Formats: sequence, C-alpha cells, structure tokens
Amino acid sequence: MKEVPETKIKLTEAKDLLDHGYNLLSVIREDVDAPVAKAKFLTEEIITIYGEEAAKKFYDPTKFKREGAMPKPVLKTLFGEDGVQTLDGEAHHHRKNYFMDLMVPERMDEYAEILDRHLTEKMEAQYGKFELFELANLVLFEAVAEWSGINLDRLSENEIKDLAEKQISMISGAITSPTDHIKGISDRNDSEEWAQELIKEARENPVPGKEHLALYTFAQATDLEGELLPLEVAAVELLNIIRPTVALTVWMALMGHALFAKDGVYDELKADFKNLQDPFIQEMRRYYPFFPMLPAIAIDDVEINGYHIPKDTWTVLDLYGTNHDERTVNDPEKFEIRRYLGRAKDLSYEEEYEMIAQGGGKFREMHRCAGEWITLNSMRVFSDHLVNKNEFSIPEQDWEIPMNQFPTYPKDRSLLFKE
Repeated sequence: MKEVPETKIKLTEAKDLLDHGYNLLSVIREDVDAPVAKAKFLTEEIITIYGEEAAKKFYDPTKFKREGAMPKPVLKTLFGEDGVQTLDGEAHHHRKNYFMDLMVPERMDEYAEILDRHLTEKMEAQYGKFELFELANLVLFEAVAEWSGINLDRLSENEIKDLAEKQISMISGAITSPTDHIKGISDRNDSEEWAQELIKEARENPVPGKEHLALYTFAQATDLEGELLPLEVAAVELLNIIRPTVALTVWMALMGHALFAKDGVYDELKADFKNLQDPFIQEMRRYYPFFPMLPAIAIDDVEINGYHIPKDTWTVLDLYGTNHDERTVNDPEKFEIRRYLGRAKDLSYEEEYEMIAQGGGKFREMHRCAGEWITLNSMRVFSDHLVNKNEFSIPEQDWEIPMNQFPTYPKDRSLLFKE
C-alpha cells in the first residue's frame, strides 16, 4: 500500500483554504493529486477520502468507529452529547432501532399528510412576496412536532417561531464563526430544556395508544441493560427527530433555486411530474451541497484506493465530493433531471453507497440517516405545492449559493410572490 500524500497548511493559508467550504476537501486532494490525502495544520491532522469504494469501507463497522470522532463543537450544537451518532456496535444498533421503527411506511404516509395540511394552510394564507426558507422552516417544525406527538398549543406564535429558528441555528453554529457557535450552543441548551420537559411529562403521564409516536418512544426508550435512557439523552434523541427534519428547510430553499433559477427545470418537471418528481428530488440531493463531511476513526490499518490509512487515524468522508465524483457520476456539475429516471426510489431503499447525501450503508446497522425517508416525503410534498398546487411569480433576487457557508442556500433565501 502507498503512503498517503501530505499537504501542510500554513497558518497564513488557513482562512483562504476554509473559504472553499464544501470544496475544501477536494482542494486538499487536488493539491497532492491523489484520491486520498492527509492535511496537517499545526499539531492536528486528518485524512480525507471520497468516492463509492471509500464509502463502503468508511461505513464498515469493522474498519471505522464513530466513538470519539465527532469534534466537540459539532456535538455541542448539532448532534448533542451521547446521541445515536456517537455510538458504535450493539449500543448503536439498539438505539438506531428506535429511530427506524418510527420510519415504517404507514408512519411516513401519516407524516406526508400532516405536512401537506400544514403547508396548504400556510400557502393559502400567504400573499405578496415571501421567503420560501422562512415559510418552510415554520411548516416543517409544526408538522414534525405534530407527527412526533408534541402539542404546540400551549406556545404562542412567537415561541413556536423561535423554536423553529433555533433548530437551524444549531446547525449553522456547528462549524461557522465563534459568534454563531456561541448562539448555536445557547439555542441547543434552550431546545434541550424544552425537549426534557416534554420527555418528563410523557414519562409521568403516558398516553395509551401513542407509544408509536417519537415523543413517547424516546420517553420509554432503554439502554442495553433495560434502564430508561437518562432524561438528557432521551431529550437529545427526540431533538434528533425534530432538528434534522427542520433542517430540510435548507433543501426547500435549494428547491426554489432548482425550479426558478435553472432554465427549463420547472417546465420539464411540470410537463411530466408523475414520472420526474422522484428523479428530480434525487438529483437535487446529489447536486446541491447539504451535509459536507463525516468523521470516523480507523479501528485498524485500512486500505482505500491503494493507500494505507493507519490505525487510530482521524478520517473524514467527503459527502459532497462523493456525490460529485467524476469516476462514478457522469458530468457531475450538470443538474440533470432525468439522471435517475427509472431507479430513483432504489437510491433510498436498495442502493447503499451510490447516493450518500445523508450517509451510506444499511439503515439499521450503519450510520445512515434514519430521516432519509422523511426527507423524500418532505420534498415530494413541497415539490407538489411549488409546481402543481400554487402559482408564483419570481421577484428579482440574489440566487448565489455561497459554498463557504454551512448550511448553504440562496442568499435571498428563495423569494416568491403569490397573488
């Protein structure tokens, strides 16, 4: 096996390099002209990998582990302490099953119906110019709360809006500026306190017949020894349903870009919506930047693309780079609505590594996002409303998508005008 080529990042170069954002890992690999590269900055070093072959090994639990891999700033804002993303082995499998049992087809149908109702209500009340981002943020929060068994009636409109916005703040505070990070921690703490109160009440006053809802599922979830999860951990897992669903706000703003900023996409989709809806959605998930990368630690020496990754090495899989890999994706920088025609559903139900916008591998056994099917259903509901159920005019706006912003979406957050 070949040694991984190394690039040393000078302190004076760090800011310029970070400005590449979603393309950062690609730039590092290009610097050494190799599919696997080591980047060293001061005393820290990482190895970056990408592509389908790399993903297969990255998700192999005998080769890489998640425990200790996630940077503290990300845990403190995005994922929360001791959540399912930090576990390995039997503990991960046991905890992940709670999530997967919530994603059965009938519950996905129920979620889509709830989301459609909330979106219909908001769209019918909407007049004039508005941000698709802001509308989606509120609709997704209210819909996933109802689907999870959370009653928002006790909260004011401002409190609901504030909680919805905090779910996005937890994401943007993970790896951005110190100011955003501090706000992300504060919003994470506020959200966890809210979730803890919900879990506490659900434990004290369980409601027969609601055991299948997320709130009551995590209120009664146990560890491997059969003990109830600590209140704090149960709250983190409840937020691991709420926060990622509300994060789909980003996809909806990007959907606005795909439909209204790209020539011909809206017309082509509308002309053959039944056949092109799912291929359109999957191409969106491949083409646009969402989650940039995932870390793990090598359990033993690993070979990837002919290169030697030593045991205990901190390794990151480039998700965006994999979905734009010229070795497996034809013309990856082109948005091709028919790219997945005839096999769009397979990408999220059968294929394990071809589409890794939300991780790869097997859903129950590996660290693939349990919310991928919520994502598909959310994007189906929104695309139906944006293409078929409503008519809009498109105001002048800045459609630029900054690649050095996480999460990223059009600068003007997809402005629409409704009569």
